[in-house]
Amino acid sequence: MKRMLPALLMVGALAGALSGALPAAPALAGQSKVSEFIFGKAYNDSVTAIRITSLSQREQSLPLSLRHPMPSGIREAQATVSADRHLMQAIADRGIALKNVIQVQRALNGGHVIYYR
Repeated sequence: MKRMLPALLMVGALAGALSGALPAAPALAGQSKVSEFIFGKAYNDSVTAIRITSLSQREQSLPLSLRHPMPSGIREAQATVSADRHLMQAIADRGIALKNVIQVQRALNGGHVIYYR
């Protein structure tokens, strides 16, 4: 513990110095360019868009309905999105064409999950 104390003090001092050097952000400021680069663009519309590609590493863990969607399911998903103004705006903001939507699910938090190609 005695060996760790100087390291902890150094980290604390460095954090304090950095926090004083950084400008304070306004409470409702937009997403910074750094966080957008690291985490992707944040949308505040309760819609999550997940891109499904054939080269995806996680493809084997996806349900069959997403790996090989049925045409009727795709039509139903696209009809759901086109009937909801909120979802249409969400895919437009993300640059997703309606023809690429393959499935829409209702999330537990009340939002939507859109799967697209």
